[in-house]
Amino acid sequence: MTASTAPLQNLKQSELLELLIRHFGVHEGVYALSVDFQIAVGGIGPAPEQILPGVMVGVAGIGIVAVDVPGPNTQDAAKCNPPPRTSPRRRAKAPKD
Repeated sequence: MTASTAPLQNLKQSELLELLIRHFGVHEGVYALSVDFQIAVGGIGPAPEQILPGVMVGVAGIGIVAVDVPGPNTQDAAKCNPPPRTSPRRRAKAPKD
């Protein structure tokens, strides 16, 4: 049995952003996706005699950041995660005698 490297499902950037807005419970504002990278430089190679200068990049975190101006890669939290509706409280009826 060979292991598949194909992802089971992919999320588009807009879908991931909407998912994170819902995850963090945000209901107002415009947000963009934030990706934090960690970068390291050094000698990289398969064997000591084949080492070359190289760079390694890792994803350290993914989050959301508030933006002032909507753009093609932003989501409005009020549209994708509207606040829950609160129904007005009804007064309890007085018991009939």
